[in-house]
Amino acid sequence: MAEKLVMPKLGLSMTEGTVIKWHKKEGDAIEKGEGALDIETEKLNFTVEAPASGVLLKILAAEGEVLPIATTLAYIGEAGEKVSETGGPESGRKEDRAVRISPAAKALADKLNLDYSGVTGTGPNGRITKEDIIAYSERPQEISAAPVSQEVPAAPPSQDAAAVGAGADPREHQEQREPQELWEQQDLQGPREQFDILPYAGMRKAIGTNMSLSWSTAPMVTHHVQADVTALLELRKSLNSNLKDGQVKLTVTDMMAKIAAKALKRHPIANSTLAGEKVKLLKDINIGIAVALREGLIVPVVKHADRKDVFAISREIKELSEKAKNRTLEAPDMKGGTFTVTNIGGYGSVDFFTPIINQPESAILGIGRTQQAPAVRDGAIVIRSLMGLSLTFDHRVVDGAPAAEFLATVLELLENPARSIFE
Repeated sequence: MAEKLVMPKLGLSMTEGTVIKWHKKEGDAIEKGEGALDIETEKLNFTVEAPASGVLLKILAAEGEVLPIATTLAYIGEAGEKVSETGGPESGRKEDRAVRISPAAKALADKLNLDYSGVTGTGPNGRITKEDIIAYSERPQEISAAPVSQEVPAAPPSQDAAAVGAGADPREHQEQREPQELWEQQDLQGPREQFDILPYAGMRKAIGTNMSLSWSTAPMVTHHVQADVTALLELRKSLNSNLKDGQVKLTVTDMMAKIAAKALKRHPIANSTLAGEKVKLLKDINIGIAVALREGLIVPVVKHADRKDVFAISREIKELSEKAKNRTLEAPDMKGGTFTVTNIGGYGSVDFFTPIINQPESAILGIGRTQQAPAVRDGAIVIRSLMGLSLTFDHRVVDGAPAAEFLATVLELLENPARSIFE
C-alpha cells in the first residue's frame, strides 16, 4: 500500500512550510531515508526524507507552494501501484476543490481582500500566479467598494448636534463612519503604481506572531543604563592584535554574551521561565544571539555559554550567524535558549530601545551604540566610551529590584573585563 510523504512539523511554532525543490520526479525510485524534497519554514531550510523505499508514484505539491503541516506532499509505493487521490489538501481558502496558488499571489489576494476561487491559473498545473491576481483585480466587476449610503442616520440622543453642524455635508459625516476595511479596499483600487505589495508570510509572519504572543503574554518592563566600556574595547583591541592560530577576532557581541552568561550565574531568576504555576530556575545557561537577516530576525542559541571561554563563544556565534544567513540552520540550533542578547549598536543610530522577550524566556538584553562622551571619574571630567544597555524582563517573574541587581553585576563585570571573560 502506498505510503504518504507529508509536510513535517519542525518545532512547536511551525504551522506551514514552502516546497522549495523536489530531488525526484514522478516515477523515480527512492530509498527510505533518501532526500525527497527541500522545504522552507519561517526559520530554516530542511530536506524531507522518504519514509519508505519504492517509487515516487504521485507528487501533489508543486515547487513554491505553501502548505500546512501534515499535508500530503506525495505518495511512495510499488511500481505500477495506483493512487486514488489526485489532489492534495487545499493550499488556499476552504472550497470544494483544491486551489493551487503561489505564495506571492496568495499574499496579494489577501491584501486586496480578493476571493481567488474563481481565478483561472496560468501557471504550471493551473497554479494561480501573481500576474493572474493582478489581471483579475483590474476587472472592475470583480473588486469594487461597497457603495456609500447617501442617507444620513439620525444622531443618537447623546450626540452633540454640532457634530453634523449647519453647513456640513451630510455625506462626509457618513463616510467617516465607514469601517477601516472599506477605506483600505477603496484605497487599493487605484493604479498599481501607487503601492507595492510585500507578502506577510514565512519568517516575517512568524516573527509577527511570536512578538504579538510575547507582548500579550508578559507584562514587560525595561531598565536602561549607560555602561562604561572603555576597558572592554581596549581589551578587545589587544586580544585581536595578538591572535593565535585558529582564534577568531572578537566582537562586542561575543564579549557581552560571555559577560551576560556570567551575570546569569549570579542571578538565576533572570535565567528562568514561567511554567504554569511554577517558576523554573534553569540550570543551563544558553544564550540566544539575535541575527538580523533581510527577511527578518532569527535567534540561534549558544549552548552552555557559561562553561565556554570567549573565543569558543565567538567561533560558535560566527558559525551560527553564517548558517542563519545561508538558511542552513537546523532545528537544534535554535532550541533551548534561556536568555537572549540583541545588538543593534552597529547601526550607530540607537542608544536605548525596548527589546521584546523571546518567549518562554524571562529577560533579554539589548545593546545600543557606543559613543565617546564626557564622564566624571575621580572628580575629573574625562572622555570615555559609553554604551547603552536595555534589559527587558517579564514582571510576572522578575521584579524591578532583581533586574537592577542583574544590571549592576553586568556593570561590575565590565569594569574588569579580563577577569570577566576568562574566569
